[in-house]
Amino acid sequence: MVDAGRRPPASGTLAVVAGLTIIGLALRLPSFGDSLWGDELSTNFVVNGFGAGSTIHIILGEQEGTPPLFFLLTWLTKWFDGVEGLRVISLLAGVASIPLTYLLGVRTVGQRAALVATALIALAPFQIFYATEGRAYALAMFFCLLATLTLLIATESEGYGWWIAYALSVAAAAYTHYTTGFVLIALFGWAFFARPRARLRLVLATAGAFVLFLPWLPEFLDDRHEPAAKAVQLLHPLTFHNAVDDLLHWSTGHPFINAQDLPGPVGIWLMIAAVVLGGIGVVLRLRHREGERWWPMPGGLTLVIVLAAAAPVGAALEHIFGPTIFSTRNIITSSPGLALAAGALVTAGPKPWRIAAPLLLLAGFAIGAVMMLDSGNRRPDAAGPVDYIEANGPPDAPVADAFSLTPGPQTGLEAAFAEKGQAYPANGRKILTLGAPTLAERLRVRQNGGIGLFHPLPTPSDKQLADEAARAAGPGGTIFITAGRGSIADLERGVGVVSSFIRDLPPCYHAVASRSFPGLGLVGITVYVYRCDEPA
Repeated sequence: MVDAGRRPPASGTLAVVAGLTIIGLALRLPSFGDSLWGDELSTNFVVNGFGAGSTIHIILGEQEGTPPLFFLLTWLTKWFDGVEGLRVISLLAGVASIPLTYLLGVRTVGQRAALVATALIALAPFQIFYATEGRAYALAMFFCLLATLTLLIATESEGYGWWIAYALSVAAAAYTHYTTGFVLIALFGWAFFARPRARLRLVLATAGAFVLFLPWLPEFLDDRHEPAAKAVQLLHPLTFHNAVDDLLHWSTGHPFINAQDLPGPVGIWLMIAAVVLGGIGVVLRLRHREGERWWPMPGGLTLVIVLAAAAPVGAALEHIFGPTIFSTRNIITSSPGLALAAGALVTAGPKPWRIAAPLLLLAGFAIGAVMMLDSGNRRPDAAGPVDYIEANGPPDAPVADAFSLTPGPQTGLEAAFAEKGQAYPANGRKILTLGAPTLAERLRVRQNGGIGLFHPLPTPSDKQLADEAARAAGPGGTIFITAGRGSIADLERGVGVVSSFIRDLPPCYHAVASRSFPGLGLVGITVYVYRCDEPA
């Protein structure tokens, strides 16, 4: 008798998986061209250099505490127009993870659960965000999925080809992000005990992957002490509240938007109802089981649970040995396991429970997915202010940018003003970053192998910047001021760097216009236009 988990999928099932993959791609494309934001600014610097040397040279410095594979692949794609070149690897990996989740699920928890999990990966706002993020997280998840799938096939085959594929997948995952180690170690442990007949080949293949990683091992040991490796501990320490919050963001919503806002109360209650109905279905199934086998693979559900728990548990335990790395992005490698576990739960019961529960769960995630199409739930639109400034002022009008924390030398606005791959605006427009060292100073530190976040740098005063802006604008000139919502709140209270800068401008300057641009959370951007009454 052919095992249900090994039967070739029907053409209708393949069409559903293909359709979910296309839907997943369509949901990701609107965010694909968003302005650079957050850690993507570090990727922009690593890949383009700005005079600091090659990609490998920068990675070996203090700028990054992660392995090189994602950056090298992105270096090959940086020729794409605009910011998309920094994101195409993540997009391909994130979309490819949708059908891979199905292939893994159909071998572990069955076709129904696999289809639900596939839909969850396609619809989850968390997945949409990181599949359009110019960082290594989607690629790390993809390689962990690939390692799991190739291992399962290898344990069932007689040849060595799939074992080689497993070893290469493990090595690729390790070269993509160190946090993949949590899933890879858990996967090895599961296979060692669940597949005793394959232990020798498992050990040999894993040893082969380790040999491939050996050239990078000294840098791995050094990265544990790099300033970049301490960023999470500095900005997001591991506390019970932060851990619970991270797990909620990871499992139900968006990495930077509260669940009350996305997917919102309706989405949350739909998910809760789905879990409750799924639990009832499991109880009913246990009471009327009649000896049938639940999962296509012995130990399949166990593997899925191990995969779902590996990254959160591993990241929490890692804190014992060094600075915390526990954050939503660093546990993304367990997302497919979580989706498969959720799929198994909501499809385990008898009819009608196994119909109602998945529909409610998918409806909750679909609400979040649709909300991701709203520009207010995407990265801040730094390109919008640039277009507005270019259209509404002279080309030499200076711009005072309220500083937002950036892991790269550029701020998001500076990157938007610059030509692709460059540090400075092509037209020479003067951009003054309020409350921060000059871009030239930040670049100087990076070019010497440092990272400004951990190196005190000289910062011009607000008075110096106001005088410089007035000189650049000239008599009767125009000054643009850009501010995030946090700085705007300070401005309304008359405090902060923007208020100080405005007070230090010559008395002839007054506000004549403003325009706001969307962005997630508290980081939308507003442009204020100040003009001098004195004749030119």
